[in-house]
Amino acid sequence: MDASCCRKKKKKRRKKRRVRKKINAFAMGPVSVDKIIALQRNTTNIRNLCILAHVDHGKTTLADSLVASNGIISSRLAGKLRYLDSREDEQIRGITMKSSAISLHFSKGDEEYLLNIIDSPGHVDFSSEVSTAVRLCDGAIVVVDAVEGVCPQTQAVLRQAWLENIRPVLVINKMDRLIVELKLSCQEAYTHLKKILGQVNAVTGTLFTSKVLEERAEKVEKKEEKKEGKNLSGDQVYDWSSGLEEVDDSHLYFSPDQGNVVFASAIDGWGFSIQQFAYIYSERMGIKAEVLLKTLWGDFYLDAKAKRIMKGAEAKGKKPLFVQLVLNNIWNLYEAVVTRRPLSQDEIAQRRELARQRHADRMVADKTVAGNHKEDTHIDSIKLEGQSPGLSTANMESLTLKDSKPLQDEETFIAFARVYSGIVKKGQRIFVLGPKYDPAQGLSLLPEGCSATDCVSDVPHLSCCSMESLYLLMGRELEELEEVPAGNVLGIGGLEECVLKSATLSISPACPPLNPLNFEAIPIVRVAIEPKHPSEMPKLVHGMRLLNQADPCAQVLIQETGEHVLVTAGEVHLQRCLDDLRERFAKIEMSVSKPIIPFRETVVRPPKVDMVNEELGKQQKVAVIHQVKEESSQGRLSDSIQVDPSGLVTLTTPNRLATVGIRAIPLPQDVNRILESSSDVIRTLEHINISLREGKTVDISLRTLEAIAGLKAQLEKLLQGRKWRNAVERIWAFGPRRNGPNILLNSLNAYKRPSVWQCLSQDDKTYQNGTQPAAPREFDNSIVNGFQLATLSGPMCEEPLMGVCFSVERWDIQSSAASEQDSIKEDSISHETLVNRRLEESSEDMATGNRPKPVSRTEAVSADCYGPVSGQLIAAMKEACRHAFQAQPQRLMAAMYTCEIMATAEVLGRAYGVLGRREGRVLHEEMKEGTDMFIIKAVLPVAESFGFADEIRKRTSGLASPQLVFSHWEVISSDPYWVPTTEEEYLHFGEKADSVNQALKYMNAVRRRKGLYVEEKIVEHAEKQRTLGKNK
Repeated sequence: MDASCCRKKKKKRRKKRRVRKKINAFAMGPVSVDKIIALQRNTTNIRNLCILAHVDHGKTTLADSLVASNGIISSRLAGKLRYLDSREDEQIRGITMKSSAISLHFSKGDEEYLLNIIDSPGHVDFSSEVSTAVRLCDGAIVVVDAVEGVCPQTQAVLRQAWLENIRPVLVINKMDRLIVELKLSCQEAYTHLKKILGQVNAVTGTLFTSKVLEERAEKVEKKEEKKEGKNLSGDQVYDWSSGLEEVDDSHLYFSPDQGNVVFASAIDGWGFSIQQFAYIYSERMGIKAEVLLKTLWGDFYLDAKAKRIMKGAEAKGKKPLFVQLVLNNIWNLYEAVVTRRPLSQDEIAQRRELARQRHADRMVADKTVAGNHKEDTHIDSIKLEGQSPGLSTANMESLTLKDSKPLQDEETFIAFARVYSGIVKKGQRIFVLGPKYDPAQGLSLLPEGCSATDCVSDVPHLSCCSMESLYLLMGRELEELEEVPAGNVLGIGGLEECVLKSATLSISPACPPLNPLNFEAIPIVRVAIEPKHPSEMPKLVHGMRLLNQADPCAQVLIQETGEHVLVTAGEVHLQRCLDDLRERFAKIEMSVSKPIIPFRETVVRPPKVDMVNEELGKQQKVAVIHQVKEESSQGRLSDSIQVDPSGLVTLTTPNRLATVGIRAIPLPQDVNRILESSSDVIRTLEHINISLREGKTVDISLRTLEAIAGLKAQLEKLLQGRKWRNAVERIWAFGPRRNGPNILLNSLNAYKRPSVWQCLSQDDKTYQNGTQPAAPREFDNSIVNGFQLATLSGPMCEEPLMGVCFSVERWDIQSSAASEQDSIKEDSISHETLVNRRLEESSEDMATGNRPKPVSRTEAVSADCYGPVSGQLIAAMKEACRHAFQAQPQRLMAAMYTCEIMATAEVLGRAYGVLGRREGRVLHEEMKEGTDMFIIKAVLPVAESFGFADEIRKRTSGLASPQLVFSHWEVISSDPYWVPTTEEEYLHFGEKADSVNQALKYMNAVRRRKGLYVEEKIVEHAEKQRTLGKNK
């Protein structure tokens, strides 16, 4: 807070200087780099803080005020310069896109502190930068707009701070808006501030409650495990609320009397906590500061007659103490300075004359300076000290720009890091531990006493490198350091070859890696990129690799088609990544495709009503079966495929040696959600099963086993009912890519294959005692591969499947056939060599007592998993899955955004209009108490989201601002292949039924982009064109 606002000339009090010292603790002069380096050695007085908030709540302006207190920028430029927004696009858009750090000096009494401040973005597209900043810090400054209150991203940053277990301080910013814009009285402002505090504390209370209930549930589960096997009489009732009552949560909530709430106006350069006013009024009123600290905020008032602080201000209709002693002074100050009475004509004329005179003086001074500069370009340090702060800042910036011009062609990666223990030294060799590094495995593979100077190439997720340079981060500037003690935030150069996105650095391989970052936003928007000149493709590949390293949320892929694809979190994030590619990393001209909209294909249960909500009778089912038979008679289905009325598809391979029967079943939504969120666990499970099949010994950590067992338990709980009986144990594989949200189910009675959960059982080799024939076991992988291909690209528009279970109900293979014998005679010599080798291996297995294999030449070739039978079986399995999918009601699944819109009452209808045109669906709306703002929560398809933010701002004249976050996948209810079949549908839609089918529109757009056949009428009515000139 600016001390001049609250100082009063009172010579009676000797302790006035001490009060001023406490108020002016942060008003300091310029600090040298040497001073910062000296402060780095005092670990106990280092504070690492990040500034978190919703977009446009004033984070960067607050950071400017803090930076100005150290004399780095002028206090007049605070809020206008936005010093920590060092990128050009950040200055143009007016939002922060990259986290930026600066080290500041702060003194309180005789103690000196080093504050490492990290300014983080508030836009939801850049929430990954917030995750990085929160991981490096011990505390957070959560900024909330005094008018808008708690917004969606405020809740997100509070949740991120909670997950990282850092202590937040609340800053209620833009207090001046309550006076100037809303024109609230002191009492109304006090009520409004109480509501904001209640909103923030409600979010904190929700996080605390969920944590306590989780811990309580774990304790109950442990008690249940101990009591297993005992007969417990009666039903047990658990009192979940008892866990909340036992835990003290008073320190978690924000309250001004606890010292964790600050009221501020960053643009006007002031801020205060009630502690400062408590010290001021304790000197003036003779009341103890401790008493004022407890009563300045709350239902207390000052009784002027009794000269006592009393309780019950609201009940007695009195002004609260906070209004009397604090807000009244601020309101009076703004009334005198900002919202004063209108000026008379004479006063306006006088001020114009003064302004004209100042302008003339400034012009004369500029000419004098220009003349002196021509005579002597040397600037003496004594002259710089005598200049005004604004001028010296401008000189400093121009010098910085001149020095940085030669370095513009060279990009250097600086790792954003924090030292947790020890001292980091320049040139030091260290181990780089990847996120999946296992210390137990690393120590077993490394020799004893191994250091980072030794070569370690055989240990997975472990590498070595040297820290070539260390930097002190000072916003737009970097200062080189020789060493950095523990507790500091720093920049490290020379790690670009070893670190992809994040890593843990240590001098010991026994150190476990830190937990991965918690990202709020999921990358969903993708575009294909290619250089305008094909010869510049290597530059593009190199640039995309650098971008992948620099951005924690961006992903770079190469698709099967050979396209280079960039995946980002949203439209603004995509634009920033493309600008970085053009200007910094690749430095070439690029062609960027339209955004590639992701879809998924699925099946649903047969509908019970038609498109006009009439109940479907038996005639509808007969019509569907008749339609399938008609298609097969027209040659659409070959003779080798049979589809029965229940949806079972039977397909025979072209050589007539194998037959498979597949049925497609829709998975429950909860199972689909669990499989999608557990892809990492499923991938780990697949790697373990592959190692076990190859006979390798696998060391599985306890955490991994618990995660696999938890996934199995969740699936068993959700897959209940007659058709899912024992389904979890019969899971054959997951797909696509062996970790997707689709299931291959083994419904064969004659084939008992190893369970995918075999790593959880004690006896992993019990399946070897079975008596099943050899051929199916050999071709097991062909069935799985066919399933993987089918789920990777569905029949509707070649998009991946989601939420489909394929049940294998028939699988017949002939062990020998005449056609196979004829093909063997024509085999090449290399193939015969392969067969002989397999025969030799089978004889060795018999000698060692393993499971016997057939030894005849014909059967050995038929069991060859790389032979013609295997390839035909993969193709047959893929086609059978696709036809089984088509035999069920097919639907498209669209990616959906959760859309939070803040809008005023007068533009609410326009916001709804934009949502309606873009297929959005409003979930609920609520009005923010004390304001005219509404918060609308809706869901919006990603396919309709491009340009949505710009359109809604144009339609509402900037009075509505949306925030889009990827939420879930949702089934589009309309059938893309729908045609009217019942009499009611013909009456309602007509014979053509040419109303807009949203699913068909999306499907045809994807097919057209991929070059697939699109069934559409180019000419609707083939009539001769008429011209008015000839037919008058």
